[in-house]
Amino acid sequence: MTGSRIAWLVVALAACERSEPPHVDKQPQVQRPERRVIEPPAGLVRPLPPHAIRADGVGPYRLGDKLSDVLAQLASGPRIALIEIPGVVHHSLIRTEEDDTVLIGGEPAGTATFVAVTGASVARTESGIHVGSTRKDLAPLGPPVRDPDRALDPRLVVPSGMRNARIVLDGDRVIAIAIVEPAPPPPAPGGEETCTRPEPPAGARVTVIGSCMSATGERVEVLESEISVRMGEGERAIGFKLPAPIVFAAPLRMPDGRDELAVVTRADGEQTRTWALSTFRFEAGRLARTTDAAPLYVVTAANARWIGADLRDVDLYLDLTSRKDGIEVGGLLTTRSGSAIKDLVVITSVPVARKHAKSE
Repeated sequence: MTGSRIAWLVVALAACERSEPPHVDKQPQVQRPERRVIEPPAGLVRPLPPHAIRADGVGPYRLGDKLSDVLAQLASGPRIALIEIPGVVHHSLIRTEEDDTVLIGGEPAGTATFVAVTGASVARTESGIHVGSTRKDLAPLGPPVRDPDRALDPRLVVPSGMRNARIVLDGDRVIAIAIVEPAPPPPAPGGEETCTRPEPPAGARVTVIGSCMSATGERVEVLESEISVRMGEGERAIGFKLPAPIVFAAPLRMPDGRDELAVVTRADGEQTRTWALSTFRFEAGRLARTTDAAPLYVVTAANARWIGADLRDVDLYLDLTSRKDGIEVGGLLTTRSGSAIKDLVVITSVPVARKHAKSE
């Protein structure tokens, strides 16, 4: 082999070695997932039911909040209505939650003065009391308030452990719970008590209440539209008839320390429902009227339609408080949808003047 050929082979072999890629043991590369960043939700975050029922409100809805601020928390839609009946109620009412079972109300363009619950599963107290509970279930909230200078519709309970709660009953079942603005301090006590109200007898077939219209006390029997006052066992009863069915009757302490008998009636006409108050005390051995017989509240069929209800579905739960010169009347208005409460609002307070007692 000539020298030129040997040189050519050396160059060719070197070129082949350079053209072969070096051996590299490559490992497959693992793709790392990108880190996920969760953005905060747009808009406000609303607490979900069940809400807590407290002395200052229900869940995120508190007494004293501006109604405009409450509306800003809610989804868009027709959530507010004006509930207005002349002489009875004038409130803006906001319906919340999907089934409108939490209600917030107050003066139009004002602040929340009450928050109400009408649904069974939407809210409950710390002890588990909710719409649908029974009267016995209310025990953790303390016994009902028993003020001698106050008379309540027996379907309305104010528990001593939450005095600004108003618990509405149908029989023994809770059908609504309202938290209202705290009431002003109770009026100064009247004169020295003249007696202790007698306890009603157990197992009575009619409603019997004890009162202290006299120094010895008496039992008052209530039957439909009739009242009978019995001074003692075997004593002749003094009876009278009211012009309309009685909603409730109760003793109310007057400033002189004696009781007057307060009787609330409701007259149902074809186009009106009228609530009236009559009060009586003993004067010269007989029952004398201490307030003028005049309607407290009147709701017409047209008024009921204005607030989206039938007249037959409108009811009032009255709360009477004895003052120095008269009686202050307030309470709640409700409307129903079937057996359930639809709307609940605080009604306008009405003062009722007392007549001056005649000297005996």
